[in-house]
Amino acid sequence: MNRDKQYNKWLETSHLTQDLKSHSISGGFNTVAGQILSFGINILSTVILARLLVPGDYGLVAMVTTITGFITVFKDLGLSSAVIQTKELKDDQVNSIFWISVGVSFVIALIVSLLAPLLVAFYQEDRLLNMTLVFAASIFVTGFSLQHNALMKRQMRFKTLSRIQIFSTVASLLTGMFLAWKGFGYWSIVAISVSNPIYSTISLWFVCDWRPRLGFNSKGIKTLVSFGAGLTGFDLVNYFSRNMDNVLIGKFSGSSALGMYSKAYQLLLLPITQLRDPLNAVALPALSNLQNDKWKYNHYFCRYLFTLAFFSMPIVIYFAIFSNEIIFIVLGQKWIAASSIFKLLAISAFIQPVASTQGLLLITTGKARKYFYLGIINSTLVVAGFCVGINWGTTGIAISYAIVTYALFIPLLLYSLKDSHLSIFQFLEEILLPAVFALISGAGMFFVRANLEGGNSFVICIIGFFVGAIIYIGLWFLTNFTRKKINRILEIGQFLIKKNKLKA
Repeated sequence: MNRDKQYNKWLETSHLTQDLKSHSISGGFNTVAGQILSFGINILSTVILARLLVPGDYGLVAMVTTITGFITVFKDLGLSSAVIQTKELKDDQVNSIFWISVGVSFVIALIVSLLAPLLVAFYQEDRLLNMTLVFAASIFVTGFSLQHNALMKRQMRFKTLSRIQIFSTVASLLTGMFLAWKGFGYWSIVAISVSNPIYSTISLWFVCDWRPRLGFNSKGIKTLVSFGAGLTGFDLVNYFSRNMDNVLIGKFSGSSALGMYSKAYQLLLLPITQLRDPLNAVALPALSNLQNDKWKYNHYFCRYLFTLAFFSMPIVIYFAIFSNEIIFIVLGQKWIAASSIFKLLAISAFIQPVASTQGLLLITTGKARKYFYLGIINSTLVVAGFCVGINWGTTGIAISYAIVTYALFIPLLLYSLKDSHLSIFQFLEEILLPAVFALISGAGMFFVRANLEGGNSFVICIIGFFVGAIIYIGLWFLTNFTRKKINRILEIGQFLIKKNKLKA
């Protein structure tokens, strides 16, 4: 039987275009629902692990993952995004890309293993050797599931992907918490990072029945490789800039300072990534299918951008104002020093989610080379800022990142939007009101915190949340214009309710 016919359900996407709204909204709902559940699980595990481990444990792991993560940027070569984005796809192409992914993953695992002694010498920390070798093994395993994951996303099967994510998250966290309880220290964090992709790989092979065959055909993959190379180039320079702060802090300030900094950053980004990642996962195939229809593309992109800004901006404001209480509740008293870093990082995190949509716009319109150049410009200036900021420790790093992020926002936005479907005025219009209303609600939350200073941390967070939410939502119902804006969010909910009733 012809493999293109056998696996047509994974290759053909015309059926998705016919009802893109339904697939996008339901896919977004399932993915966000899964992310919310994962968020709750991650928070609970963080509360437990932070009390069983010390900042130095997290710092040690961050030393390894900063370097291994940089190398693993190459493991996919951007080919998964190419598989999702391309209009027409053949089995030969997927098969060849699969073996490229496996081969590259093996080479990367080998390189990481060889770098282990150098990592030990750089940080002067013997414990990093075995940790690095274990991470290398997990990198190789990941290569076997990259294309299965891409095919699932291409078909917008986000409900199944959400279930896999939840299963992998729960299984890996239980593994890590058991080891932490038994006193294995930093190895419990390693176990979480390593076991998650293993559980995920097994699950993806179980739900996606596409199977590779022996053989490689270079015909037909040149365009995909070229597109993927642009994405890999961006990921490479972007990862370099986003993690140079960890390298500098680990080298000059030690594992404890790095543990405080990295944990504060992870905790701040946790709710944002739980929102942004599922929206991006749905938007990538949806917008790729609309790249030749300017009106529909603009319509969907603006809704995506508004939804991201609507939720992410007030969340960051809330986390910044109640950072002391959140750190105390989630991580415990021994982590309270991370609160000041948490506040400073929130400044850049306020616009970071919406700024990152420039990449989605360039990817979904096939401008991989421009995407790469965007990364070079951004990364060069961010790293320069870090090199200056490290003179003032973690505080200087956080402040320098905020300054560079805001200084580059408009120039890079103009560069990204040039010759695109969207104008800068359309872009800014979608994020202006969420930003203003989030800041106003922040003033209300600040007033609450100032008047409840010294009280129970949990009570302060709860009261502050409800006060902020009431002010923020209330502002959206002040005028007809703002009500029309928020109706975009309400329409999604109404659509899902209607769809569920029809299923029943």
